[in-house]
Amino acid sequence: MIRTKGQGVAESGSGRRRWPDGYDPQRTRAQLVASALTLFEVNGFDRTSLQQIVEDAHLTKGAFYHHFQSKEDLLWRIQDEYLENQMEEASAIVAEVKDPLEQVRALVLLSLVGVAEHRPHVAIFQQERRHLTGERLSDVTRKRDEVEAIFRGAVQSGIDAGVFRADVSARIATFGILGMCAWAFQWYRPQGSLSIEDVAAQFCAMILDGLTVERADD
Repeated sequence: MIRTKGQGVAESGSGRRRWPDGYDPQRTRAQLVASALTLFEVNGFDRTSLQQIVEDAHLTKGAFYHHFQSKEDLLWRIQDEYLENQMEEASAIVAEVKDPLEQVRALVLLSLVGVAEHRPHVAIFQQERRHLTGERLSDVTRKRDEVEAIFRGAVQSGIDAGVFRADVSARIATFGILGMCAWAFQWYRPQGSLSIEDVAAQFCAMILDGLTVERADD
């Protein structure tokens, strides 16, 4: 929850924030992340200053540095948490759902729900990832590749089972699926006429029509 300016806070000597109802480090961190998500999405990472982030959160740089090492560290943690969630959810799908076709359906829905519920995370991941360096970039790249590998594994399982066409590259198909889903952050709006489940159903119809082996009528 974003706190309004009228709510009084004070800063301790350590840079921690104290509210009238007591210091809450999770609330401080959440406000900083919320401010960064808004500002990074609207202005871009490079055009957002640390001062803008703390002012928007109604906090101070001392509070910021209690939770994050730098602006890049904050960007990395935003992306890392989103990818961790996607990895966990995708892994659970392939562990619980055995039919490759249904795996792909569930993975497409997972990806699109991520766009609908965490649009700023997806937008920042797509547009601002280039600002990460060193180990942070390597970490995000590795996790992105792991999510991609889960999707590719589901497609490959379908090919191996004879459900999906053998002349289709699992890697290329996966790039197409992930690209379609990720780009939805540019145009999908929850208040529109279609729910994210409706969009997922239409995406799956297009994807699976192209992947599924045509079977002759008995």
